[in-house]
Amino acid sequence: MSVFSDKLKISTAIFGLATNFALFLLKLYVGISSNSLSIYCDAINNLGDTLSCIIAIVGFAAAVKLTQRRSNRLQSLCSFVIGCVVAVAGAYFAYSGVERMMYPVVVTYSVKYAVLVALTVIVKMIMGIVYTYVNKKEDSPVLKALAIDSFLDCAITAAALMGFSLTVKINFAIDGIVGIVIGIIAAAGAIKTAVQQAKSLIND
Repeated sequence: MSVFSDKLKISTAIFGLATNFALFLLKLYVGISSNSLSIYCDAINNLGDTLSCIIAIVGFAAAVKLTQRRSNRLQSLCSFVIGCVVAVAGAYFAYSGVERMMYPVVVTYSVKYAVLVALTVIVKMIMGIVYTYVNKKEDSPVLKALAIDSFLDCAITAAALMGFSLTVKINFAIDGIVGIVIGIIAAAGAIKTAVQQAKSLIND
């Protein structure tokens, strides 16, 4: 494993950390300002992605001093932890969605907020492409997990934006329903990743 390879992985994870944290702050602002559960849940999802990148950075940095086999095991372990973190976040989204349906609140729609959230979809798409490009060079399960999560987040954010837009037009707690859907999708994908990496760790 070359020094350039290690630096590329770490730099990619740092890029993901900085971008995800910026997206978290932006969506948190929109979610709190508009009182939209779907956007707020999406913000927490980005916070979880930030944590995942921190785990990835620690894993890549530690792998520098390990053999190839131990490095692969460490990356599989990091992917497993990332999957567990996202799964817990997904369960939280679903719970929040049920709670919002039981106790609906007024959501303040704004074109400005909608545009800001729409732009984050493009950012996440770019992140997924970057992760995929670097993963083709380095073949890392961690980068693969981050890439899949980024593309999944594009769909999640699109669903959150749809829920945000429809809530003010439909006299129904659709914001809560979208929160539940986001939670189920995020948790299902994360559990799949965690199981795959757990099998990899056991069989290695």
